Amino acid sequence: PPVDLTDRALRRRGAYDQAALLLDQQALRESSPERAARAREAALAAKELSASNQLEFDFFGGGNVSIAFQYQDAVTERLRNSGQTLARQHQALAVLWQITRHLAWQSYECTKTAADLCEITGITPNHMSPILALLEEVGAIRRVKRGRTKIIAVTPEGAFRGNVNKHAEAVERYKLDVIQGGKTDQAPE
Repeated sequence: PPVDLTDRALRRRGAYDQAALLLDQQALRESSPERAARAREAALAAKELSASNQLEFDFFGGGNVSIAFQYQDAVTERLRNSGQTLARQHQALAVLWQITRHLAWQSYECTKTAADLCEITGITPNHMSPILALLEEVGAIRRVKRGRTKIIAVTPEGAFRGNVNKHAEAVERYKLDVIQGGKTDQAPE
């Protein structure tokens, strides 16, 4: 669960920002998706009433995922060493940005298919396939066939949530959810 702020840190935010923060935190604790959605709506209303202004980006609005600079640096370096043209490397980074932008809530899987990514980025399907293959080759993503579609998922380093000391458990969850498709090899006891 999210860590609560100190009383002083809350006071510095102002009453509406405090309410919005508390509502956002409560939405994360809710077990019911409907109640969580209503709490997020209430938080949005409190944010709109707030006296504080965002300059350009709404970081307070929360998000789905944290993307580490080290992950971006490693992927960029691997793309540089891939032997691909600079234009192809930049296309791959742009596609990776869109993949991480469209991750499902609390999941490593992208909610968009390759065809959707083509539409979003303006890249033709015959150019998208090699770009996704390149991203998979450098270890930035993994494509898993489920039924008739291929699910695109980022690695745990690409979309890590929570305590860094629990990274091993996140990797295990990734292996179970993405690689094995939620299936366990163990027989029921």
